[in-house]
Formats: sequence, C-alpha cells, structure tokens
Amino acid sequence: MLARVLSYCNSASCFNHRLFQCQQHRVLRHPLLLSDLMHRFEQLQQRKSRVQPLAEIGSDVTVRQILSHGRAGETMTFQLVEPSRANPDRGQVSYLSPIGLALLALPLGAEFSVVLGANESRWRLIALNRKGASNE
Repeated sequence: MLARVLSYCNSASCFNHRLFQCQQHRVLRHPLLLSDLMHRFEQLQQRKSRVQPLAEIGSDVTVRQILSHGRAGETMTFQLVEPSRANPDRGQVSYLSPIGLALLALPLGAEFSVVLGANESRWRLIALNRKGASNE
C-alpha cells in the first residue's frame, strides 16, 4: 500500500520505510531538532492544547498524502507512541520518526512536510483521536 504513497519506497513492507523508523539518536545529536521537539512538548502542555485537539503521544492519527496540484493521495492511520513501543507493522509509529516529529503538536487539518534526503512529501492530518493520549 505505502509503495504507492511513497514512490521512493522500494521495500516490500513499506512500514519499514525511513519515514516511520525511530530516529532518536539523530534527534539527540542535532540541537535544532531537539529544540523543535522541546517546543512541541511545551505546546502540548499549554492549556489551549486541551481545548483544541493536537496530535500527541498516544493519539491515533489519520494522514493523507497531498500529491502534485493538490490532489489527494493514499490515506494511512497509525498511533503515535513512545520509541520503546514503536512497531510500524502494527500501526504504532514512534513520535521520534520523521513523520512522528512532523505530526507532534499539530492541530486537526494541518498540512505538513516530511523531508528525507532529496525527497519531500506533503501530508494533511485528516483525523485525530486522543483517547490514548498521554495527558488524558
């Protein structure tokens, strides 16, 4: 399924694609990535975030790829989890994966980009369920 979404995915099981793989060592070694992550955690702690739904650890999210000329691509649903619980084949994606970092603290309807090397993909957060989120 994801091979159609991510044209540069050559894996038979595309949840093994770098987009979904935890990159905690990369985040910890790069001050700007770590700073962005801390800023997103601060956003989740603000009172406003409890009124306006934001993607957070434990959230079930559905994203749709935005293709050229604004056309809608494939849709995927998964849960954002702690790195130790990540299992992309079961739909549990680390918040420290490239797509997890991009989603963290975004509101429903937000558009975001994920850059992997020379490839950039555009996405929209189209559904958000916070029932398993860490602050509830």
